[in-house]
Amino acid sequence: MARVPAQERRRQLVNAAFRVIGSEGFAAATTRRVCAEAGAPLAAFHYCFASKQELLAELTAQTMAGLVTARADVHVSGDVTQSLRATLRGYWETVEKDPNRESVLMALTQHALHEPELADVAEQQYAAYHRTARETLEEIADACAVRWTLPAAQLARMLVVVTDGVTLAWLVDRDSDAARSALDAFADQLAGLAVAAG
Repeated sequence: MARVPAQERRRQLVNAAFRVIGSEGFAAATTRRVCAEAGAPLAAFHYCFASKQELLAELTAQTMAGLVTARADVHVSGDVTQSLRATLRGYWETVEKDPNRESVLMALTQHALHEPELADVAEQQYAAYHRTARETLEEIADACAVRWTLPAAQLARMLVVVTDGVTLAWLVDRDSDAARSALDAFADQLAGLAVAAG
């Protein structure tokens, strides 16, 4: 059997961990189960990762990078209200397209909060979310020639809280109409915090 390069094996193990957590829950993601899912010998895990925590940190970083990229898509369409609605709708499409990613990230965040070795993983995750939200709001404000009446960092935190809450509720009830309505209503409220620049 041909030897699999370490970088490729790492990728296989990360993808396998993602599938196991997404389909069976976090508790099922033992090193033995992840290796079985990847079709790799158990020894390969210890060759690629120093610990399970390192694997989880890598999994979080890769999954988060994809999500941050998706959240960063700004849709300028008419005025600030329409642009906020379009941007949030665009974000929502990514949630519905890959709900498993959201479930896995939420599971990893909760786990990281209780693991000292992963303490900085959740902090980095939310720092990236807040930064992306702030940049999104600033881009919309510039494109629509408005300024925010509250600090962008404060609005960014509100945006992350709302999108997290709507996403979690949808993962439970799968009520897409309610999710989109909530995001539209929030966009309308947020637009009320914008005034003409100048």
